[in-house]
Order: sequence, then C-alpha cells, then structure tokens
Amino acid sequence: MEKHFSLFLSILLFLCCLRGYAQNSNRINGQVVDSAQNAIQHAHVLLVADKDTLSTTTNEKGHFTFTTIKSTSFSLKISAAGHEAFKGNYTFDRKNVLALGTIQLKPDVHMLREVVIKAKPVPVRVVQDTIEYNAAAYQVLEGDNVADLLKQLPGLEVDGDYNVTTMGREMVKLRVNGKDFFTSNVKDFIDKLPAAIVSKIQVIDDFGDLANFTGIKTGEPIKMLNIVTKPDMNHAAFGGIVVNGGTNDMFGGSGNVNLWKDTRQSSGGFHYNTSDNGAGTAQSMSVNASHGQEINKNMRYNVHYNHQRNGNAYTSEQRIETLNPLGTFYNKTVSDGENQNNNHSLNTGINYKNKKVFVEGNVNVSYTDGENNNTSSNNQWGVIKQDIDNINGSTVKSPSINARLIFSKILKDKKSNLSTEFGITNSSNHADQYISTHMRYYDKTTELLVKDSLLNRNLITDNNSQRFHFRVNYSLGLKKPKDTLARQSLNLTYGLSAGKSTSSVQTYVIDQQSSKPAFVDSLSTDYTSVLINQGLGLSYGYSGRRMRYNMGINANPSMLSNYHVHLGQKIRNSTFNYSPSINLNRTIAEGKTISFDYNGSNINPTINQLQPIRNTENLQDIVIGNPNLKPSFSHNITSNYNFANPKTGVSLQAGLHFNTTRNEIVKNMVLIPDTLNSYRQETRFENTNGNYGISSHYMLNIPVKKNKYAIFYSGKIGTSNKVVFINNNKRHSKGIDVSQQLRGMLISKKMTTDAKLGYNYNGNNNVLNQNPLVDVLQQVNGTAFFRTHNYLADLSSMLRVNKFTFDAKMNYSLTMNRGDGVTGQFNNVQRLVLSFSARGTIKKTYLLGINAAKTFNTGYAMANTNPFIVNANFSKKFLKDQSLSFNVSANDLLNQRNNLTRYISGSSIVDRRSNQAGRVLTIGLSYNISKFGGQHLYVEPD
Repeated sequence: MEKHFSLFLSILLFLCCLRGYAQNSNRINGQVVDSAQNAIQHAHVLLVADKDTLSTTTNEKGHFTFTTIKSTSFSLKISAAGHEAFKGNYTFDRKNVLALGTIQLKPDVHMLREVVIKAKPVPVRVVQDTIEYNAAAYQVLEGDNVADLLKQLPGLEVDGDYNVTTMGREMVKLRVNGKDFFTSNVKDFIDKLPAAIVSKIQVIDDFGDLANFTGIKTGEPIKMLNIVTKPDMNHAAFGGIVVNGGTNDMFGGSGNVNLWKDTRQSSGGFHYNTSDNGAGTAQSMSVNASHGQEINKNMRYNVHYNHQRNGNAYTSEQRIETLNPLGTFYNKTVSDGENQNNNHSLNTGINYKNKKVFVEGNVNVSYTDGENNNTSSNNQWGVIKQDIDNINGSTVKSPSINARLIFSKILKDKKSNLSTEFGITNSSNHADQYISTHMRYYDKTTELLVKDSLLNRNLITDNNSQRFHFRVNYSLGLKKPKDTLARQSLNLTYGLSAGKSTSSVQTYVIDQQSSKPAFVDSLSTDYTSVLINQGLGLSYGYSGRRMRYNMGINANPSMLSNYHVHLGQKIRNSTFNYSPSINLNRTIAEGKTISFDYNGSNINPTINQLQPIRNTENLQDIVIGNPNLKPSFSHNITSNYNFANPKTGVSLQAGLHFNTTRNEIVKNMVLIPDTLNSYRQETRFENTNGNYGISSHYMLNIPVKKNKYAIFYSGKIGTSNKVVFINNNKRHSKGIDVSQQLRGMLISKKMTTDAKLGYNYNGNNNVLNQNPLVDVLQQVNGTAFFRTHNYLADLSSMLRVNKFTFDAKMNYSLTMNRGDGVTGQFNNVQRLVLSFSARGTIKKTYLLGINAAKTFNTGYAMANTNPFIVNANFSKKFLKDQSLSFNVSANDLLNQRNNLTRYISGSSIVDRRSNQAGRVLTIGLSYNISKFGGQHLYVEPD
C-alpha cells in the first residue's frame, strides 16, 4: 500500500513540476500599428514581469514576440517616435500563449511637429510590396490637389484625365489609410482631395484581400494607390454645386457631395448639360449615389449606383495613307451622325473578416442601350479607285449580371486554411442594324464610272453568354521555421470555369424595287459554343520577414465545343497546357527589394472569331470566323528591382518583362481581286506560334538640396517578333523599341521649372491583329511594318509673385515614319505649341486669368492650320470662406479651333479632324465644399 501511495505521490509531484515548467515557458506576441493601421517598425517594447525585465523592437511589419516568460502576469510599455506611449497590464489564462493582436499608438501631436521642423524627411522608402513617398519631402502649396503632389513623385505619371501610371502600368485601385474609399477609382478623387491632408503616398503591389488574409500571394498583382492622411484628417465633407450657361446654347448644372468619416462614406451627385458642339446638339446627364460603412469592427458593406445618358451629334474628316506591296492606297472619309447611349449600373458588396474567417461577396448589375445613326462618304484612289457612300443605323441593348462569393477559414491547427470562390456571369446583347452601301467603281486609267452598286440589308443579332467559375485552395501549414514570424505551407488548388455562348445573326437583303426584305441563309448563323477550362496546381509557399516566395506547377486542360445549327456541324477541340508558377519577393537590405513573377493563362477565342459565316457589315472587309480555333496560352515573366537611399533620397526602379503566346489567335488578311479590276479584303483567323516580346524599363531619380532640384532619367528598351498572315502567307517581323527621357525639375516657393527631352523609336509597330481601323473606315488594310522615330521637347515654368501666377510652356514634337520594303515615304509631322497664362487675385476676392496658345503644324495630309487659341476668365468670390463664386469665362476668343491629330494603326497613317465648338462665352455660379479635419482647405481647379 505504501508503495502504491509513494508511486501516486511521485506522479502527482511530476505533474506539478510539468505544470510549473509550462508556466515558466509562457509566450506573447502582437503587432504595433498607428492610427491609420500602418505597421510601426523599430518601436521599443518593454515587458516587466515580477523582477524580470525584457525588451525588444518591432520588425518591419510591426510584429514583436517574447518567450520564456516565468510570471503569469506582466505589464507592457510600448514607445515610438511621434506617438504617445502605450501601457497595459496582462494576465495569462490557462494557455501559455497570449496573442495581444494589434496595439494602436495614438499620434503625439507635439512630437510630430518637432520632427517636421527638425528632422529631414526621407523622400522614398521601399519595403516588400510597397514604395512609400513622404509628402513632407515634396512641395505642397495652398490649393494643390493630390494629383499635383503625384506629379512630383519619381516613377509616377499623371495625364490630363487624371489616369495614374507607374512604370507603364495603370494604377487601378484607390484606398485611403488602407481602407476602400468610395468607388475606389483613382481618377475620381485625386483632383478633389487636397494635398495638404497627405502624410504619405504608397504604391502597393496588391494581390487582393484574400491573399492578405491567408498570406498566400500568387499571380500578378495590380497596382494600388494608398493615401495615408495626417492625424485627424480622416473625415471630411467635400464637393460643390455649379450652374452655368453659354452662348453656344449651353445650359447646365452639376452637384456632388461626399461625406467621409473614416470607414463611413456617403456620396451623391448629378450632372446635366446641353450645348451646341459645332456639329449639332450635345447632351449629357448623370446621377450617382454610393454608401459604405462598417456594421461592426469585422463587417463592412457598400452600395454604388450610377446612371448616365448621353447624346451627341458629330462630324469628322480623315485622310488615310496605307502601304501595301501592290502599291499605296489613299482614302478620304467625311462622316456625320448622331449617337445616344443610356447606362444603369448597380454594384453591391459585403466583407467580413476576423482572425479565423474571411468572407467577401459582391453583385454587379448593369443595363445599356444605345442608338447610332451615321452617314459617311468615302473616296479611294491609288491602287484602286472607287467611291463608297454608307448609311448605318443601329440600336443595341445589353443587360448583364455577375456575382461572386469568397470564403476562407483558418483551420483548428491555426497553420492551415481552406479557401473557396464561386462566381456566375450572365450577359446578353441584342442589336438591330440597317446598312445601306452605295459603291461606284471606276477605271483606274480613264477614271470613268464602270459600275454602280447599291446594297441594303438588315442584321438582327442576338448574343447570350453564361459562365460559372469555381476555385478551391487548401493550404497545409507546415512546421514553423526558426523565424517565429515566418510561415511555410503546401498549397493545393483546383479551379473550374465553364461557359456557354449562343449567337444568332439573321441577315435580310432588301429588294430595291419592292423594298421587301429577303432572308439570306448564307449570311446568317445560329451558333452555340461550350467552353470548359480546368486548372490544378500544387505549390510550396514561404513567407518571412525578408523573403516571400511561392513555387509550384499548374496543369490546365481545356475543351472547346462549337455547334453550327444551320449546318448541323459540331467541332470539338481539346488542349492541355502545363506551366510552373513562381512568385518571389525579397528584401535584400533596407531600401532594396527584388521580385520575380511567372504566370500562365488561357485566352479563349470570341464568338465572332469562331462563327464560320461571312460578316458583310463592311463590304470592304468581310470577316469569316474559324470554328477550328484553339484556346491560346500566354506565358508572362516579370522581374522588378526597387532601391531607395534614405539619406540621399536617390531612388531607382527597374524591371524586365518577357511574354510569348502559344496558339495565339491572329488575323489572316486576304486581298481578293474582283471582275471590276478592284480589290476587296477578307479577314480570317488562325492559330500561330512565334509572337514574343522582351523589354526592360528603368527610372532613376536624383534629388538635390531636399528636392529643390531633381533629375529624372527613364527609359525602355525591348525587342519583339510579330506574326501576321497576309494572303495566307505567314510573315515575321523583328524590331527594336527604344524610349529614353531626361527630365529636370526646379522647385521653390516662387518658381517651378520642368524640362523634358525624349526620344522614342518603334521598329515593329504593325498592329494588324490588335486594332485595325478597317472595321469603321471602309479601308483596305496593308501588310507593311513600320519604323517610327519620335523626338520630344517640353519646357514649362511657373512664377509666383505676390498674388499673381504666371505660366509659360513650350512643346515640340517631330514624328517620322518609314515603311518596310516600300519606296514611298510618309510626310514627317512637326508640331510646336507655345503657350502662356497668367492668373491673379485682386483685393482678395477678385480673380482674373488669361491663357493663350499658338500651334504650328506641318506635314499633315489635311490643311495645316496653325490656330491661336486665347481664353480669359473672371471670378468674384463671396462669403467668409470664399466658397461661393460668380464666374465668367470666354473660350477661343479668336474663333480658331485646334482639333487636328495623327496616329498610326496597322499599315495606315491617319490624319483626323473632328467637330469642335469655337468662340463661347460662359457665365456661371458655383458653391464649393471642402472641409477636411474641420478645416476649410481650398482646392484650386485645374
């Protein structure tokens, strides 16, 4: 009995020792963030437990951890520059691991002010997926908007429509303080938000919210712009109301109000305008509303509605010169018409996220209808001589709906997760079209009329498409490595995409004598296409403090089945593609990151490329589909290097990109002679291999004297091989593309100067397979490959003297084009634009402005007009905050219009002139709302 008691007592003492040992190995972890939920690195964390004191600092993601804590209770103190210190007391429960979650530090206003005055701000900072710009290192003047700030940042470009690009890629998503901002459309808000509220600008490679939750980042990310505001600047009311009228029968008004309180965002707006645009009446109307807010700390929803209705009369004239081995085709087209379109769209979304579950769902519904009436007169000479008069009238209706649901859950072992995604899309298109084509053929030698042909026809088109996609990913968390914040996983992914499309085209030819329509079976079709794509992937992922990668292999079987009802013909094609999947991002050192990404994807043929019927909408280019087409598979490799020196502010961004496509779908252009010694074109489609492109891009920024001066050098060098089929013959063209730009900036409180020199060379710009104009211009296309040289020079300077601002600009461009294997040459086009503007404030409430621009054009096929455009404006402001203003503006005082453009498409060079309103006097009244953080921050309109 004593032996049993001794054994029981020994076991009891052993278990108590184990419990005591477990208590001696307590562990905590957490993350330190600021008020905008951004990680704070290098924060000092002090832990006091009984007589023990431990300390550490947070890493670049704000994480910290303590192990081997003996006591069951402890106190924590966290401090970081520019923030108030945090203090807290904690006690362990039965578990020996305590996750503190995120700890938010409040800004220390006094310390922040001291840092701004005394410390030198770091202009650019580079971390794994983010390039961060400190707004304090750049010039922000009163009245500047966010777009004005973005234009100063190295690697970013902002065009006149507020589209933002970085290293050639468009910025497609906007967030403020890491959260969705109204419509999340960049161009909608960067001209409305004042630059004065900005603390930092972040350019982020965004893999999506699901990737941020699971930590599995694969595929090619999108570019996202995140604006980090200054403290207490995350709430605002901004917008305005405008009413105006003008001498060109213009009358209109607009209003927009945006209410923003951190995560709660509401907006509403309207717009109406009618005027004479030089060709007739132009009307536009829109209504929009949106609302988004958090239901609780884990759930958020948003709703957006938009309605637009536009109607425009238009006229245009264009000259086209096309190279072809047969000779040169010349084309002159004069057209006029009227179009109307109407669109409704409703987007809703909901998002739920806690530590274990992520759910995201959205539904998008849209409806579009439109009407277009066009009359054109086309004259062709050169290789052929013929005239074409065309009348085209059409109505279109296009409803669509799509829905998506994403669900992800962290499993019980806390290292693994399961994610699924479901989606459906249903869309249709109904079009009624009337086409009347009057063609006159001439003898090329005598120029006498040989034949007069008139063809009237009706086309009724119905297209319907249904698509379903499903994706599931299981991530098995592996044993944690030495880095306690790192994660390893084995990922298995399966995806299915199934779609069905039906297309019906009924063609009726109208008899000229009886005016009765007759159904033409050979020009009509009833077609069904079924497509199934599958994907199976296996990968290994690792995510640590300085390194993140995901490597694996994907298999992609695909099946495409086509059934032609009229012919009773069914064709089925199956393909199987496999490819690696690689995504790597490494922080080499502070301010240095490198990334590498490979992705492969299926590209499916469209219904128009598959239909084996003759589409005679354009008699000069009859399109015939190919039901034997296979889906193509695209391979893309991208690598980027980012560097920023925190001391000097010097930054470098460089990248390399390679792409090639297997079974790429290209056009086969066939010129067919007819009995009248003329030609017409047929377009067919083929699968081919051999297209590839490789390019490198780079941007170097050297700031001098705290960004008072800055030198930018950027460029792109690449080579490509393009394949086209001409008259059933396969042709290759290899060419080099070079783009170089040198830019210098001088920025001070009184003067800003920006100078640019640029050179672009494109040795392979044939785009027959991308965007030929033949579809709308009744133009026979060509076969030549072009070499284009473009020289650019820009100089702009702004001088601010007391209450007046003066701008002077000079822009020069020279474009030279050479055809491959053709003796003739196009005219070189030169354009020189000189402009000057001045604006000023008199007695605080009167604003005057004038601007003038003289343009010199040479080399166009049309008359080379050299317009001199002069505009003037006057404003009187009212109320204490000057939010109400009376405005008078006079545009184009000398009634000279500047609307001549040149561009290249395929083997054609096009000179185009369109309608434009001339001298216009406008009078209006406007009320501006611009309150941010309780302050009135005026944003000067561009």
